[in-house]
Amino acid sequence: MAVAPTLEAARRWYAEDIREVVPIRHDDRVVEAFATVPREHYLGEGPWRIHSRFGVGSVHQSASADPRHLYHDVLVSIDAASGINNGLPSLWAYIFDNLSISAGSRVLQVGAGTGYFTAILAELVGPQGHVIAYEIEEDLAARAAKSLQHYRHVQVTAGDATQATDLTERDIVVACAGVTHIPAPWLNALAADGRMLLPVTGESGGGFLMHLTRRGSDLPVKSLGPCGFFPCQGARLEQEAKAISKALESGNPVDPEIGYYRQGSAPKTKEEAWVIGESFWITRRPANGSQDEAPAP
Repeated sequence: MAVAPTLEAARRWYAEDIREVVPIRHDDRVVEAFATVPREHYLGEGPWRIHSRFGVGSVHQSASADPRHLYHDVLVSIDAASGINNGLPSLWAYIFDNLSISAGSRVLQVGAGTGYFTAILAELVGPQGHVIAYEIEEDLAARAAKSLQHYRHVQVTAGDATQATDLTERDIVVACAGVTHIPAPWLNALAADGRMLLPVTGESGGGFLMHLTRRGSDLPVKSLGPCGFFPCQGARLEQEAKAISKALESGNPVDPEIGYYRQGSAPKTKEEAWVIGESFWITRRPANGSQDEAPAP
């Protein structure tokens, strides 16, 4: 009779599976973080509602309250009525692997949920780093704050991150919900050579993962691939959502060489613009007028 793996062994298998599924190419510490953080600590007692990988909206209940059910690359419901889930581990491993999150990094996370991926970030930045995690749902923020209290370098804030007025400089900004533009407080807080990863989504919730880097006066952006996300309250405008949907329909949304994010009103000559918002546009041309391609993340 086979002996069931220990919880630690199940967690290690899960992390190594993520390594191959993504695959992790840049930072092995991402794998170690997923092997270290106990997912059950942030998802509460089981059984849990788990989303099938073979059908959108198909959800089943885990066979028992054994935490080993959580150590698979699956979405787990947090609030079924609101459609809020604990995200797909491989997706967030992919995002973190492409953000170059070093020990000591200062991170802004928008959308902490119950804190699981905040804990992964806390492991990546280490005690010499700092994570500010915003969560707009007060009950989730309270739950995350309680679960994360052992990380002294993590600050959970209940509220709307798009209205933040006291953000300190951040090396990394990452959002867990779909936006149509970059809120000014997030961009203003981004340090020199800082990186930002935002799901930019259109009318239907589908879009692309936008990777942005601050490089002097330029803000080169690239796509890390298509995505679908819950909307980010306060960071969406209807006309921008329409413009993004139109842009995605007219080109390849997984094209990595999108261009440059520019603040302000778009110029009258719009042939260089890929998408135009109320206070930004994305162009193929950098601010200094050179024809260099946007650098890789």
